[in-house]
Amino acid sequence: MKKTYLINDLVWMSLAFLVCLGGLKLGFGTFQQPQAGFMPFLSGLLLGLLALADLSSGFIDQWKTEKGDKEIWAGIDWRKLLLTMIVLFGYTALFSILGFIIGTILLLLFLFRVMEPKPWWLILIASLITTTLLYLMFKVGLDSQLPQGFWGF
Repeated sequence: MKKTYLINDLVWMSLAFLVCLGGLKLGFGTFQQPQAGFMPFLSGLLLGLLALADLSSGFIDQWKTEKGDKEIWAGIDWRKLLLTMIVLFGYTALFSILGFIIGTILLLLFLFRVMEPKPWWLILIASLITTTLLYLMFKVGLDSQLPQGFWGF
């Protein structure tokens, strides 16, 4: 058994426990009338269950597929990673100015093109469909306030 995996899972389970405690202190409420601690508690519970599942699978498999540090970091394209991080920070900074629709379409165009290059027409259609579905989910379904940007949409 590799100690780093065990320590990693135990840290995540401890964090999940603390999040659940914080959620309970805020008040759980009921499923019909949730209070402030409802989502933190459920998030902590999910995090704890995922860490427990990872820990269990590690004990069952005895972490047979261990990889060394060189193997883990060998296949990373650092240029793509850095560029993606810069674009995500830019998206966050320009989100209010560009608005949800324009900003998200541009972000998805970039991500779809950089991660797995496909034809532009396919990337454009996927970006438009994804942005439309996200807009419907957040604006129509959840009645969230999304930034309109300088064009007003």
